[in-house]
Amino acid sequence: MATPSAPPEPLPLPKGTLVLQIGDSFAAALGVELGKMLKGAGLRSALEYKTASYIPNWSYEGDISKFVSSYQPDLVLITLGANEIEIPKPEERIKPIKHLVSVLGGRPCVWVAPPLWKPDTGLLKVIRDNIAPCRYLDSNALVHDLPRGRDKIHPSSEGRQIWAKIVFDWLAQERQGSPKQPWALKPELVAN
Repeated sequence: MATPSAPPEPLPLPKGTLVLQIGDSFAAALGVELGKMLKGAGLRSALEYKTASYIPNWSYEGDISKFVSSYQPDLVLITLGANEIEIPKPEERIKPIKHLVSVLGGRPCVWVAPPLWKPDTGLLKVIRDNIAPCRYLDSNALVHDLPRGRDKIHPSSEGRQIWAKIVFDWLAQERQGSPKQPWALKPELVAN
């Protein structure tokens, strides 16, 4: 009888590379703790967020172009959608999502879905289906019963640490690297 093999050890993280995190208040909730972990692993981290912001704001107001140009990131993490989770027509976000991703100029990128605290009207599926070549990190599949703060929406201090650790580990596991792109990610497995 064959013994199940353990998952392969992740590659060492590419020291000195820069990870840019952008988004809304959930990007801030994730980004501070994740930034500490990245820096502890020898990486550089930058966090740019705007509370109460929306996908179209980020897509069309020029901030992403400015941040990509000034930081020259090796990896971009996008945490957006929490403020739009209940919009009645999530398909209206397709064009801004595609535009936002195009502004990254082909850099490795991951859209980190916000951990839900209320029902989603379909926005997360719209995001997942329209972010290629970015990868999608489904926080809701990886984090269950995340401790929340007083507002019952954003993660508590403990919840932020839990979420950041899960994202950090996911990034380490999904990185395959290449000489030209140290943060090249494994292709997403698609279920049949």
